[in-house]
Amino acid sequence: MAKRCRWCRVSRDCVLHINVVLIVIGLIFMLDVFSHLYLRSTMFPDIRLYPVVIRGWLFWIRGLTMLSYIAEAILGIWMAKQPSLIKYGGYILIGLAVLLYTVSIAVTRFMYRDRFEYFAQLLVYQMWLKRTLGTIEAEFSCCGMVGVIDYQTPSANRTWSSGSCCSEPNCPGCNPKVEEYLWTIEMDVARDNIIVSVFLALGMIVMLMHFHGVNFYEDLLEDDSDDTTKATEEENSKNISFGEESSQPSDRNSDYLRK
Repeated sequence: MAKRCRWCRVSRDCVLHINVVLIVIGLIFMLDVFSHLYLRSTMFPDIRLYPVVIRGWLFWIRGLTMLSYIAEAILGIWMAKQPSLIKYGGYILIGLAVLLYTVSIAVTRFMYRDRFEYFAQLLVYQMWLKRTLGTIEAEFSCCGMVGVIDYQTPSANRTWSSGSCCSEPNCPGCNPKVEEYLWTIEMDVARDNIIVSVFLALGMIVMLMHFHGVNFYEDLLEDDSDDTTKATEEENSKNISFGEESSQPSDRNSDYLRK
């Protein structure tokens, strides 16, 4: 049984290294969460309805998932130095929960594309009503919601911002620009969670190979071998003492015959 597991043995240093890598990856993608939150607060402030990718509850889920991911890696380092069955079970349970959340977040980014386009257009419309679309026009070189015609209607009663391209021919509207930008964020979120899921699954496999199939079994073999060695030494000591006692009467008989 031990020979079958030799090919899958993983050293303690490898366990430490993989968990350190998990911590670094978790910190990097935690910064990505904060960068997306900063973009929402600067580019789309005071909006009531957002697309799902920049809604507050999704930021909370992503942040808590990354924190759990980092805590998982710290637990792995601790378990590599001081292994125990409770830590091992906690590592597996936390890992499965985080893996479920990361995969779910990644998969759902590719779903409900129609709803995404609807909320992206609704976002632009809300900014148009609040007269805050000038920042988007300057950032993406666009004009109005669908084009310069938004400013030419009598009900508009407004002028375009100085940073927009409304005075230029063929200036596009901001709807497709914002949709493209938000879709890029959707793909960034999907990419981050796919990478996190892959490394987390790799870390769990390494931990399973190190603790479940190899180390625990080797410890049992070492204990059995120690017990066998002790029993053999005790038997040898008994045999030696018995041989010395049995040799004493023969020595006495030989002395009596000599006399």
